[in-house]
Amino acid sequence: MDSIRYYVVQVDNRYYQGEIDLLTFTDDEEQAFAFTDIVAANELANEVNGIVLTREVSYKELEDFSAQYLVEYEALPIEERDTIESFCRELSIGMFE
Repeated sequence: MDSIRYYVVQVDNRYYQGEIDLLTFTDDEEQAFAFTDIVAANELANEVNGIVLTREVSYKELEDFSAQYLVEYEALPIEERDTIESFCRELSIGMFE
């Protein structure tokens, strides 16, 4: 398989963004939450009267995005990178407590 299949929940012209308690939506499909489990996507779609859209992204495209994001990250001021890295460390520690 040269790609990853994922699912997006659409309600009218909006897409589920990923905050379960708030049921937030976005107009931009690229900002939508990407489900990897079709069952979970269908459950949410039923709950919000939406539909499930099937999407695929190639590994090559993901690799290109990763390279682009790395360039953008490295262009950030050191203070912003330190803040991000500190947050990620604390998040990681909190996950294992």
